[in-house]
Amino acid sequence: MKTFILRILLSAFCLAAALTVGAQVPVKPLIQTSAEPEETAVWKPSGKPTSKPVAHKQKNTLVKQSAGKKSAGKNPVVEKAKKTAVPVTGNRYHALKTNVAFDAIGVLNLAYEVQLHRKMTLDLPVMWSLWDAQREHALRVVALQPELRWWTGSEVGRGHFFGLHAHTAWFNFKWEDNRYQDVGRPLLGAGLSYGYKLPLGQHWGAEFNVGVGYANLKYNTYYNIENGALINTRIRHYWGLTRLGLSLVYRL
Repeated sequence: MKTFILRILLSAFCLAAALTVGAQVPVKPLIQTSAEPEETAVWKPSGKPTSKPVAHKQKNTLVKQSAGKKSAGKNPVVEKAKKTAVPVTGNRYHALKTNVAFDAIGVLNLAYEVQLHRKMTLDLPVMWSLWDAQREHALRVVALQPELRWWTGSEVGRGHFFGLHAHTAWFNFKWEDNRYQDVGRPLLGAGLSYGYKLPLGQHWGAEFNVGVGYANLKYNTYYNIENGALINTRIRHYWGLTRLGLSLVYRL
């Protein structure tokens, strides 16, 4: 009887000890989730749920997306065009000018120059003199001398230039005993020139140029008196100075 009672007490003590220990050790919770394994919370004995570090994965993804956006914003064709593009220096060059050297001898003139290319302009001068200085000395002329210019600097209308010009003129020239007048056709020719443009301000400038070339002219020679008789008719091939200017320039 005593042994039976002792076995019951011992069994009760073991059961109580097992219940006490089970109450102190928490049971791992079972969570049903559809998340990926790396995003599932991990339980630790401390009772504080933590998650596996995935920040580095998100950071790498953000870096890749940012780099993709930057590279997508740059078009290789556009970038190459930007590198090879010619810098724009300003508005197209326009200028009005007068050759003061011709004005000084009574040959009025006016020229208009316009930019055609980044380094090229077209100069269009017109010259005229429709009166006599004296009875024995006079030059009546109407002339055109367009010139295509190539500027050596980075900006047209400034510095050195080279030109290719053509000329045509109708004339009636008195000198001492003779008078010379074109007949049948005007003077025709062409030449090469060099010049330099010096800016004097935002709009004003001074220009010097000199040119040499060829001119062909057919003319009659008369006695330099009223209704003077015809002496002869000549055709001349001229080689020499064909352009000379010291001009005042106003840039539009």
